[in-house]
Amino acid sequence: MSRRPLILILWLLAMTGFYKAVAQPIPALTCLSVNSATDIEVTWGIPSGSFDGFRLNYGPSGGPYTIVDYPSTVNSGIISVPDVSTMIYEFFLCTFINSPFSQSAESNHLSTILLNITGNGSGIAKLEWNLQGGSDPDYRILRSVDNLNFLPMNTSTNGEYSDTISLLCNPTILYYLIEHGSCGARSNVVSGTFWDQMPPGDPKLTLITIENGMTEVHWTPSPSSDVDSIIVERKLNVWNEYRITGNNNIFIDNFTTDPDFIDPCSNVITYIVRAKDQCDLESSGAINYTNPHNTILLQGNTEQLCDRKASLQWNSYVNMQPPVTHYKVERSTGGSAFVDIADVAVANGGQYNYIDPAMLEPGVEVKYRISAVNSNNSLLSHSCELTLIPDPEPITLFDINYVTVIENSFININVLAEPVYLPEQIEIYRSTDGPLQYLTTLSWDVSGEFNFEDMETSVNNTSYQYKVRILDACGFPLDSSYVFNSILLTIALDEQGNISLLWNNHIGWGADLAEYKVYKYSDGSLIGGYPISVASDITDYNETANQDDGLNTTYVVEAINQDGRISRSNEVLLPRAPIIDVPTAFRPSGINSSFRPIMKNIDQNAYIFIVYNRWGQQVFETRDPLKGWDGRIKGEIQQGIYVYQVTYRGQEGTDAYKRGSVILLD
Repeated sequence: MSRRPLILILWLLAMTGFYKAVAQPIPALTCLSVNSATDIEVTWGIPSGSFDGFRLNYGPSGGPYTIVDYPSTVNSGIISVPDVSTMIYEFFLCTFINSPFSQSAESNHLSTILLNITGNGSGIAKLEWNLQGGSDPDYRILRSVDNLNFLPMNTSTNGEYSDTISLLCNPTILYYLIEHGSCGARSNVVSGTFWDQMPPGDPKLTLITIENGMTEVHWTPSPSSDVDSIIVERKLNVWNEYRITGNNNIFIDNFTTDPDFIDPCSNVITYIVRAKDQCDLESSGAINYTNPHNTILLQGNTEQLCDRKASLQWNSYVNMQPPVTHYKVERSTGGSAFVDIADVAVANGGQYNYIDPAMLEPGVEVKYRISAVNSNNSLLSHSCELTLIPDPEPITLFDINYVTVIENSFININVLAEPVYLPEQIEIYRSTDGPLQYLTTLSWDVSGEFNFEDMETSVNNTSYQYKVRILDACGFPLDSSYVFNSILLTIALDEQGNISLLWNNHIGWGADLAEYKVYKYSDGSLIGGYPISVASDITDYNETANQDDGLNTTYVVEAINQDGRISRSNEVLLPRAPIIDVPTAFRPSGINSSFRPIMKNIDQNAYIFIVYNRWGQQVFETRDPLKGWDGRIKGEIQQGIYVYQVTYRGQEGTDAYKRGSVILLD
């Protein structure tokens, strides 16, 4: 195209005013708000540049549009329409010049906010509206009860909002409008009749525990803001409820005087919680009915294991979150602080058993407590404290009956106990001089009378002290005896023939020792006039030997108890000088058919008699003082001279021997 036609075209555009219109400023709508049931307020900004006025176009969305002109100095207007509450109106704006007439391009388009409401007569007002657009995404929801004072409720960005009615317990007309943008553009006002028909949300149980014998119920509060009380329900066989004021999160079940009170230390109690709002609407309890919590009931006794160990039982704690992973067993002894003694892992079945390995002291109070612990140690549910006082069946009779010397060689200890079935073992302690030393442990005789023969004793040289104690099947001492001793008797004979008997004082019976009795025997037969009674506080006896005393005269002392029990001493022999008479000849066919020494006052247990021929060969030997040689060698009698040797021990304990010869006659 040449320059001449282009210049012509520009001149024609200028003459028609089109070129001038293109250069006019373009306005911008800033706010569009419904002010009443018929009025719409429109505001805009005044652009820089030269123009004569504003031309406002409005109408139902998509047209047709009505035009209203405003001076160039005006930036707002009120448009009245009859159906602003039922129809969306669209607005845009242009600037214009009167002569010649021209107008700018269209401004931005804005639409009124048309608010609709559903749910009339219910507890939820559902609001829906169209979006105006713009840089502000939030639409503010306002509500009023008098259509005058509107209060903000919430915001929304998607053109809809459901208002759950609370605190309005009676049917009430509610008015709503929507605000948008910094200018506060408003929608039409809508209304409906509503009241609170929405029950509050459930609080959620978190923990049930027992403190100081009372149940504590803990929960997270209801999410509803209009809760004014909490309903706590507890169940043993049927549900009972308590109502507590306020949206609290703890309840202490200490209504002990209430006829429906349930002792948590004697029963497993299940709890749930529900909420009640100001309109007396109650939550369903569905969360907690599905997942109730319960107390831990701890029971136990000391009837097992000799009544000296505690056996505990308890139930599971369910529905803790995070779940229970283990149960902590705690113990307090004699009023001391609780200490952890065991962790018991969660197991299937719902019931737990635990035996405390500690041996409990009879009569000392012991307390136990079980605590359910969850996986992150954030929650701890206690049981009641269980008090146990071990009270094992007592021994009604136990003591050493007597300690006595038997057969002048060992000591017998006789023990009695009742009830006979309680002891399991008996420990024996012994001493000769100094502290008692442990000797042995033996099984108890279920007959109730126990005998122990102490063969490792030297009854003629030492007095022995004994103490015994009996143990139950758990190895726990049931009782201990007094110290008892054996009686050691000694004898002395002076040159004038005076005999002195001495013995140690018998201990064990104490004041029940009645007397001592001295017995005297000759060759095993009790001598007339004996026994002789000696007072319990005297431990010696003296007399003079006489010609009636036999070859083997012995003495024994007995201690006598008030009820007739006896403790016997060792036996002592009246000391005599040994007398040995050995024949110088004998004839097997004669009166003395055998050859043997005649002896008195010797220890017959230390006797050896041997005969040799003249070549020194042994032809006879015996250890029996009553047995002699009949003169035969291999069945034949060979007369001649033979040599003998007799070895013996005197009653005083001295060893001696005698040698000589004897003639064997045919």
